[in-house]
Amino acid sequence: MTSQWEGATIVEAHDDEPPAVDSWEPVTVPGRPTAFAGDDSVAYRLRFGDPRSASDQRVLLDFRGVYGRARVWLNGELLGEHDTYFQSAQFEFDPEQENELIVECHRPTDGFGGVYETEMVPDSLAVPGIWWAAHLRLRPPAFVTDLMINPRLTDEGAVIDTAVCVDAAEPVDEPVTLSLRPEGFRGGGAMERVHVDAAAGERVTVTRTLTLRDPAYWWPRGYGDQHRYTVRAKFRDHERSRTTGVCPVRYDGGLWANGEKVQARGVNIMPSDSPTADLERAAAANCNLVRVHAHVLPQSFYDAADEAGILVWQDLPLTGTQTVDSGRGQELARTLSGEYDHHPSVALFGVHDDPVDPFPERLGSGRLARLRFRRRVSGTSFDRSTADTIASAFPESATVFPVCGPPGCSPDAAHLYPGWDYGDADTVDWLLDKYPEFGQVVSEFGAGSLTERGATPVGLDRERHDAVVGDDGAGASQTAQARLVKRVAEALRRHGTDILAGFCLRDVDAGGGMGIVSVDGTEKPAYDALADSFQPVVALLDGEPTGTVGVTVVNDSPAQVDGTFSWTAGDAGESIPVVVAPSAREPVGTISIPSGADRLELVVEAGGTRYVNEYSL
Repeated sequence: MTSQWEGATIVEAHDDEPPAVDSWEPVTVPGRPTAFAGDDSVAYRLRFGDPRSASDQRVLLDFRGVYGRARVWLNGELLGEHDTYFQSAQFEFDPEQENELIVECHRPTDGFGGVYETEMVPDSLAVPGIWWAAHLRLRPPAFVTDLMINPRLTDEGAVIDTAVCVDAAEPVDEPVTLSLRPEGFRGGGAMERVHVDAAAGERVTVTRTLTLRDPAYWWPRGYGDQHRYTVRAKFRDHERSRTTGVCPVRYDGGLWANGEKVQARGVNIMPSDSPTADLERAAAANCNLVRVHAHVLPQSFYDAADEAGILVWQDLPLTGTQTVDSGRGQELARTLSGEYDHHPSVALFGVHDDPVDPFPERLGSGRLARLRFRRRVSGTSFDRSTADTIASAFPESATVFPVCGPPGCSPDAAHLYPGWDYGDADTVDWLLDKYPEFGQVVSEFGAGSLTERGATPVGLDRERHDAVVGDDGAGASQTAQARLVKRVAEALRRHGTDILAGFCLRDVDAGGGMGIVSVDGTEKPAYDALADSFQPVVALLDGEPTGTVGVTVVNDSPAQVDGTFSWTAGDAGESIPVVVAPSAREPVGTISIPSGADRLELVVEAGGTRYVNEYSL
């Protein structure tokens, strides 16, 4: 669509006619017009001529990322409604010589707006509207309207189940050609024809299972190659395609991909204007997992994750203490899995994030604080029946964590904030010892920092921040964040946490936040600290970097580490041989850090690679 879109705040919505609005002004669609930040209802208008060049052409509106409850009007008539932003919104119509299209978008009220409907995200990122794509498409009388694919293992290898939907405005009695080919590697392909028999006005779905002989698997980065296959459905002169990969994932006493145990290290992704850049930044920090925190991103993000070998933990857009309808939740779970689970990277799903808040104010350190912590945990209750009911709607093969939250809600995946919500950084060791069940799957940990002195950015609790680091400006704030994030991340890795994800990668607002990268992309010290701690092979201190302290070498790689460990602090240091099995942790003794040193360096050398972990003293 090349005509100029206009937008306006809705003054009054009507049942049987387009909404009444304030004055129209030019806007960019797709996008989030900042002029309407904070508005609950926004309308968008486009005027255009008849786009057809032939009388038998069909005209479709195709929107992606329509956020909120939407109604679409053409020339004063209601075309249809839409309420799920991560599902495409398509409407067919017969254009007139001149046309007026109006899309009215209302902020969601069903509780499934996710993080966009919280104080964790600025209003500028949550404007009701058309966020991802807006197309006016011309189609022949009969065409492929959808292609759905689902890879799965069998006793003989693997198959890809396909379903092709043909929309016929005229009688159809001919085949759809299905082709399968490997992307970027040598492997077996396939081609089959599936007959379509449809009367005029029918929409018919035909299915076929394509066999993969000697399938090549998709692996998370660090464990193997990212083999993928593209399935194409061609009907007459029109075709649709989707790319997938074979990577069955399950959580059972550990995270398993393709039958091999993997360790997942990652970060939470919050809404931003550049999610694919965030993915690249996560990969550069030695992450092999991102958790899309209580929101959903466009397909291009998951395509990039497939290519990069980054596992994706995909949440439903549900967070906070509100009550939701389980039937609506099940509908969204089915839609979400149907839209995204053909991506081999999409490995895990979450349902309800942070359903309770047992720590409305920060708990301090010491014995009494730990007693209060235990009372908060034991005294907090949560009825998880709705989350479990929603989780049951995901495919049986999916790995789902129904409840993701703090201690106190019996979480399937824990949010642990030692040093931020309670205690100090060393509290992590007590926490993992006292409550080992919380340390197996950790969906959040971290701390916040400022990038500007005195700022009160969205997404950062200043009271907690000031209690932890004091209001000493951005430098001291970021140094404290880096120390805390590194301490907790390394304790979790030594503990053997199967899945861990820091919160979060990028701030959502200027001035600071919970991110290890500022909103403009500048890396904070915590970014390098986490990148060091997240190396697949790394030597980690068993506690604070002072005095005599133990060291553990962690090997998350699928190969045995057979090399040397060395350390240097000032004029002190030594080197010893070290052997660590795959997916194992090996204590290598203690080191004595001299009091005058300002930097400690731990190094593991194996297989021609040098893994360096630095501590500022």
